[in-house]
Amino acid sequence: MDAAAIAGRQARRRIRMPEPLVMAAAPPTPAAFRCPISLEVMRSPVSLPTGATYDRASIQRWLDSGHRTCPATRLPLASTDLVPNLLLRRLIHLHAATLPPSPSPEEVLSQLAAADADGEPAAAEKAVRSLAAKIAPEKGKRASVASAVSADLDSAVPALLSFAKGGAGADARVDAVRVLATVAPELVSYLTGDGGAEKRDRVNMAVEALAAVLSADGIAEEAREALVLALVAEDLGRVVTTLLGAGANGAAVLEAILMSPVADADDKTAIADRPELFPDLVRILRDAASPAAIRCMAAAVQVRGRPARASMVRAGAIPALALAVAAAPTAAAESALRLLAEAARCGDGKAAIAADAAEVAAAVMGRMIRVGPAGREAAVAALWLCCCAGGGDRRMREAVASAPEVVGKLLVVMQGDCAPTTSRMAGELLRAVRMEQEKKGVAAAYDSRTIHVMPY
Repeated sequence: MDAAAIAGRQARRRIRMPEPLVMAAAPPTPAAFRCPISLEVMRSPVSLPTGATYDRASIQRWLDSGHRTCPATRLPLASTDLVPNLLLRRLIHLHAATLPPSPSPEEVLSQLAAADADGEPAAAEKAVRSLAAKIAPEKGKRASVASAVSADLDSAVPALLSFAKGGAGADARVDAVRVLATVAPELVSYLTGDGGAEKRDRVNMAVEALAAVLSADGIAEEAREALVLALVAEDLGRVVTTLLGAGANGAAVLEAILMSPVADADDKTAIADRPELFPDLVRILRDAASPAAIRCMAAAVQVRGRPARASMVRAGAIPALALAVAAAPTAAAESALRLLAEAARCGDGKAAIAADAAEVAAAVMGRMIRVGPAGREAAVAALWLCCCAGGGDRRMREAVASAPEVVGKLLVVMQGDCAPTTSRMAGELLRAVRMEQEKKGVAAAYDSRTIHVMPY
């Protein structure tokens, strides 16, 4: 073999075949970038005095719920001040710049619809969190998300609502409502349109979405105010009628309008004076045991005062409120007790309460110790107004005196941390109870001869 052939063979041996091209994978997200509460990449990292860092939205909800410990360390917090962690935020932004481009809002909505149809909650949660991340203030893409959702409200809104009511974590549910908030003003027009059964379905969908936006935590106050202004800018009479026809969700929307600082006083008065307001709220309360219906009644009475109180009584609210006092959650029961006390301040209200004396007395006495201080004071006020004020009503005195453990409960109120006026009213109720029991020959469970020295 000549020298040229040997040199060619050696050159071929030195040539290596090219290695296959491998695409570099996206760098993994460091654990320090994830919030210890939501386990999601932090958008606005803030630090507690313990040194632990959390996403601002997650830790603020933790603090707003009454906790005063660090979730990660369980140490008590000397202060609830939140200090922005600017270095970590910068690192998170640099890491995000290395990631592949995120899908468009339209693509994410398609993923959400597919996941919702296929029953894949994990994929649905991922899609919702992706949409919510795009409307964060620093992203500046709220308009693009709103435009994508608005393009197909009839399918996008039910998918978001279904997810918001599902079994996902609290942060994820709030994210779904935050996305709904971007298009909530557009849903207002659904309340005044015409149509048949299909229209009713769309109205119920819209009202449910509006109620979620107006009542959920984590929604910017500006978004709520813009929605209230959009509602009162429509034909208010038709809006109120439509909301009342939508049940408990509609009552929640009306309550938000009545309590909003941006709604005009004339608009609030117009709502409270609607002749169908209290009859429909009583119907909703009876049908659905809705706390929203109770809160809406209370808001209307707060706005309109005596005329609203009289309308509430005429609508037959007393029996429904008594049932709510007995069976509703604590906050709703306290609202119902305050409404009973309001009703007892007028002659028609006293008469209506006396007409259902046994039911009202049993409900109020049965719940008196199982509510907070404000609820106990409202319970005592309602009973005192009916039993003692202006001579009281015999039927109510007899009903209260027959309630189980009435003496012990009134003594607990008097000896607890209550206002002096409440203690005085409880003492007068005790005297009225003693007199009724003596009439029937019922022995009191305490030395009745010393009741006159009970502290007021």
